[in-house]
Amino acid sequence: LLCPAPLQPLRPLARHRTRPVAAPPGASAAGGGEAQALAAEFMTSERVKVAAMLGLALALCNADRVVMSVAIVPLSQAYGWTPSFAGVVQSSFLWGYLVSPIIGGALVDYYGGKRVMAYGVALWSFATFLSPWAAARSLWLFISTRILLGVAEGVALPCMNNMVLRWFPRTERSSAVGIAMAGFQLGNTIGLLLSPIIMSRTGTFGPFVIFGLFGFLWVLVWISAITGTPGEHPQISAYELEYITKGQKLVKPQVQGERLRKIPPFRNLLSKWPTWALISANAMHSWVTPINLTLG
Repeated sequence: LLCPAPLQPLRPLARHRTRPVAAPPGASAAGGGEAQALAAEFMTSERVKVAAMLGLALALCNADRVVMSVAIVPLSQAYGWTPSFAGVVQSSFLWGYLVSPIIGGALVDYYGGKRVMAYGVALWSFATFLSPWAAARSLWLFISTRILLGVAEGVALPCMNNMVLRWFPRTERSSAVGIAMAGFQLGNTIGLLLSPIIMSRTGTFGPFVIFGLFGFLWVLVWISAITGTPGEHPQISAYELEYITKGQKLVKPQVQGERLRKIPPFRNLLSKWPTWALISANAMHSWVTPINLTLG
C-alpha cells in the first residue's frame, strides 16, 4: 500500500509583503489583453491543478460509493441475499459516513487538507480494493469494508474546503468549488456507467479492484505534486503566489491546539434563521441524494 508521510501539525501560514499585485505576464491594457492574460494564467496555474486533483478525488469518492448500486444485483443472486439483507449491505456505507465528516473536519483543521486527504483516499481505496477478498470470506467482513469506506470518505469534503481556502483568493473560491464538485458528479456518472461494462468483462468485483488501484495512483500524484499551502510549492510563480496572498484574508497564525480549545458560538449560530435554512437545505439534499444513488 502507498503510505503518505506521517501526520504532523500544520505549520502556520507565512506572512507576505503587502505591495500591489502586478499584472500577469503577457497582459496589455488594450483590447482586453489583461482579461485574456488572467484567464490564461488561471488555466495554467498551480492552483487550478489543485482544483483538478480535488475534482479527481471526489470523482473517485463517488465512483467507489455507487459501484455497489450496480454490484448489488449480481451479488444478491450469487450469495442468495434477501432484499432486506441487501438493504443492510447498501446502508452499511452510511453507518461509517454518519459521524466521520465531523471528525474529519477537526483533523483537517489541525493537520491540514493535504495530509488528511491523502490518508482518506488511501484508506477508502484500500477498502474498495479489499472488497473481493472480504466477500469471499465473510459477509460481515464485506460489510465491514463498506463501513470503512464510509469512514474514510467522510473527510473528502472538509479537505476540499480547506484546500480551496488556502489555495484560492476570495474571488475564485466559487470557481474552485465548482471544478471540484463537477468531479463529485462525474464520479456518479463513471461509477454507474462503467461498472456494468467492467463487470461484463472482468466479473462482479472488477470495478472494485480497478477503482481501488486508481485511488492508489491518485495518492501517489497528490503527495508528490501538491503542497498544503501555496507558499510551500517549489514551482509556483512569484506572480501567482502574490496574487493568491493578496486575494485572500490570511488566517491569524495559531499555536498548536489553540483552535481545539476555542469553542464555537453554537448557541448564537443556532439562534439565527440563516443557520437553520442552511441546515434544512443540506438535510434535504443529504436525504434524497443517497436514496437516488443507492436505488439507481
